[in-house]
Amino acid sequence: MALDLVTVGVVCADVMVRPVEQMPPRGALTLVPTLEMHVGGLAGVTATVMCQLGGSAAFIGRVGHDSFGDYLVQTMSASGVDTSHVIRDPDHHSSATVVLVSHDGERSFLHHIGTTGEVSERDIPVDVIAKAKVLHWGGPSVTSQLDGAPMGRVFERVRALGVKTSMDTCYDGKNIWLPLIEPSLPYLDIVFSSLEEARKYTGQQNPPAIADFYQSYGVQTVVVKLGADGLYARHGAKSCSVPAHRVTVVDTTGAGDAACAGVLYGHLEGWDLERCARLANAVGGLTVQQMGGAEAIHSLDETLEFMENETCLNSAAS
Repeated sequence: MALDLVTVGVVCADVMVRPVEQMPPRGALTLVPTLEMHVGGLAGVTATVMCQLGGSAAFIGRVGHDSFGDYLVQTMSASGVDTSHVIRDPDHHSSATVVLVSHDGERSFLHHIGTTGEVSERDIPVDVIAKAKVLHWGGPSVTSQLDGAPMGRVFERVRALGVKTSMDTCYDGKNIWLPLIEPSLPYLDIVFSSLEEARKYTGQQNPPAIADFYQSYGVQTVVVKLGADGLYARHGAKSCSVPAHRVTVVDTTGAGDAACAGVLYGHLEGWDLERCARLANAVGGLTVQQMGGAEAIHSLDETLEFMENETCLNSAAS
């Protein structure tokens, strides 16, 4: 059966603690009201939310032979994600993050890259991807063995097979930026970036200039995620800005990764740019109201109802 989406890259077990306003003194104990585990990671969350919206998705990557790996595979599978091509790596621990969430939803992270850093071009079965509609790479700079030329080659091959290509950028702590993604850009249909990341990757400051930069390589669709300000999207010469929903923020972890699934779902359904952007914004608005990035979406109908009926920030102020 043909898949709507195959994601490759980052999946991690997010151990989430809330609220955390300061670290306990060295050697001391602090009690917290909430400590949970969730599926995280740019590729894992996007695949999961695609399935929750009613699409089909597979995740390709690595997890360890450990309890975190068991949790990730079981939880994604329970959400409908095809995990049959996930590699269980006996030599490395699964990627995992301790997420410290403040009362207003802001987060601090302690991250172990683990198996994510071992995902390589050899792990990507092109014959599986050839049966999909879109290949989505979540995690440049964190998937170090895919950065640069390797993922460029993958995108070139699958695009020649008629598969659309998509990428969600990640913050680069090594401060390399553009060389990590530049070989992929000529073979890319859709790119997602947060505003902070996009400024670093492109050298441009505002969303229209960022879109110009990406489109100069031939990218068709650019989505700049603006956090509390919503998002900016451009397809060809058409662009739109969509404001954020007015909601109580519990945790912003994974909201941008989930929003990618909204755009991709709408794109595959043939929706226009603004409707795709509005669905992505609704996905993000639902996601930030609870802990974790992959569990807030229960159905397309529920998400569409939220999209149509909940107030957006700019409309509330007008």
